[in-house]
Amino acid sequence: MLLNLRSIVCAGFVILMSLASYSQNALTGPAMARLYDADMLFEQGEYLRAYDIYDSLWDMRPNDSYLQYKTGASCLFRSNGREEAYDILKEMKGNSDYPRVTFYMARSKHLLYKFQEAIDMYNSYLETTKASGTERIETLRLIENCENGIELMERQMALTLEILTPLSNKENSQYSPVIGSEGKYLYYTSRGPDSKGDLMTDQTKYSDIGLYYEDIFVAEHQGGDDKFDFGEGKSISDEINTAQRHEAPMSVSYDNKIMFIYLSGDQAEEDIYISYNAGDTAWSKPKRLEGDVNTPHYEGHAFLAPDGRTLYFSSDKPGGEGGRDIYTATMREDSTFGNVQNLGTKINSEFNEDSPFIYSNGSSLYFASEAHGSMGGYDMFYIKYDSTDSDWQEPINLGYPINTADDDRFYHITKDGDWGYFSSARASGENLHDIYRVQPGTFERLNALVLLAGTVYADDVPSSALAKIIDDRTGDVLATLVADSATGEFVYSLLPDHKYKISLLADGFEPKVEYVDVPPMKEAVLRIEYRFDFYTDGFAGSSGIQDAIDSLVDPLDLLSGVCDVEPDREELTEVEIASGCSFRVQVGAYRNPGRFKYDFLRSVGEVEIKGYSDGITRFLMGQKFTKRSEADKLRMECIAAGEWDSWITVRR
Repeated sequence: MLLNLRSIVCAGFVILMSLASYSQNALTGPAMARLYDADMLFEQGEYLRAYDIYDSLWDMRPNDSYLQYKTGASCLFRSNGREEAYDILKEMKGNSDYPRVTFYMARSKHLLYKFQEAIDMYNSYLETTKASGTERIETLRLIENCENGIELMERQMALTLEILTPLSNKENSQYSPVIGSEGKYLYYTSRGPDSKGDLMTDQTKYSDIGLYYEDIFVAEHQGGDDKFDFGEGKSISDEINTAQRHEAPMSVSYDNKIMFIYLSGDQAEEDIYISYNAGDTAWSKPKRLEGDVNTPHYEGHAFLAPDGRTLYFSSDKPGGEGGRDIYTATMREDSTFGNVQNLGTKINSEFNEDSPFIYSNGSSLYFASEAHGSMGGYDMFYIKYDSTDSDWQEPINLGYPINTADDDRFYHITKDGDWGYFSSARASGENLHDIYRVQPGTFERLNALVLLAGTVYADDVPSSALAKIIDDRTGDVLATLVADSATGEFVYSLLPDHKYKISLLADGFEPKVEYVDVPPMKEAVLRIEYRFDFYTDGFAGSSGIQDAIDSLVDPLDLLSGVCDVEPDREELTEVEIASGCSFRVQVGAYRNPGRFKYDFLRSVGEVEIKGYSDGITRFLMGQKFTKRSEADKLRMECIAAGEWDSWITVRR
């Protein structure tokens, strides 16, 4: 949103002070006026436009340290300029006139996902500058973001993610995507030269350093083979978009009758409005939502749940947890909304939460937050409502590559859950967003992932190898991994209902190619433990045990974890052991595993959670045995610890 008058006055004061201290011989006349414009744009967060001015002025005066500093600081917000920003700024490190150089260097590493380097630089900035107050709080928060990023990057997911063209472009900012219930139209916010009106200040006066207003655009499905192939977007209508205010789509109700719209400017506060469908893309003139939802403060996003009565919305009104919070309101008999309730600390934090979306199942909430383990800016989260406990579960970060170190928000899912749409600043920089789509769209399916745990052996000894994971349908190389030289292990996440080609190269052996078919799954997590063997000519394992394993094991059994072994037998054969089978103590098996409590068993041993292709999640004690009698001792220990429902099974 645009800066308010107080912010502009404060920003102007800072700029005037900086210019007052600027050398009188630095710049004169029009160049000084352009520098003022650049500083104003920088303070407004319009870093890309500020960069163009700073860079051109720096070309004029290449020895000017102020222009070098501001060019580097604004350059880091260009998606392809972060390395360049670091190189510009590192030449100024230690310059006492610009103590925040190290901070911006750290930001460049942060945005490049070099999280540990960023942490070190943030700490160096705190130590050398003795930063205090808001600067110290901001820096500590960014360090926490980097720590979260390290963890999130370790469990990145394999999925289909792409920028949505032709909607996204380099001139306009596109965000807040909304799919109509029938999937025929995509509504979104566009802000830039295509918006109605000119560059305007907060006082609706023309200025070339002002900002464009937001408009609602709509793109129509092209009707081709691609279910979500949309054409060029266009302004929704002059009835809705105006030249002197912001209009942005929040959501369309599941019955396709109501569009919730954000309006501000032109004497309109930052409030929620509604528009009624008049056929296809024709919508009525927006009307301010009646009831207790709108206040003199920001109300910026709203979504009506499938029940048609519960409204989820965001607001920064006083009395919340801090910043923007997410609330609910209930439709009354007169169709106004009341009984406003804050969703509480499971969702809201001292930082900002925004853009709530309720999936068609009525119990899955997606929202954006600067807290809950964000790796930087807004990240998108999923949380499930547990009707049994009448409470929300814990929020889950949607992870990389959906979330990045830039702002990512406005998650919206098609009714069938196949695709998710969201906007992100990752490609274009601050304040210039693009629309992306991801498949699958729902976290239930995103979480129905398959973990391939591969182990490479050379003559039955763990070995290092180069493993390429290839999509068998497209031929795309998804990842190139190196198996650990000590354990032979490598791990990668796969998608359900896909076939993958695994190409392996081990030193001294011919290349090897094997295929992994992943069964269809809609929920749970499946772990595939796959052994990849290389043998030299004449090695006993190449024809003896391995041939017996190949003839014994059905490929589907590898995916399901099944071992065709009677659990009452006392001891496993050599072939069964080599195929990965072992006696295990199982302490639970659930289709909905979230409520199973097992922490008390850690006094006996670690608990391993394994999802299988049958959709059932099994809880197994970590120990593996070749003899049933050994497993039975552990079973008795589990019973003594309080888990009476313990039994012995044979599993991979």
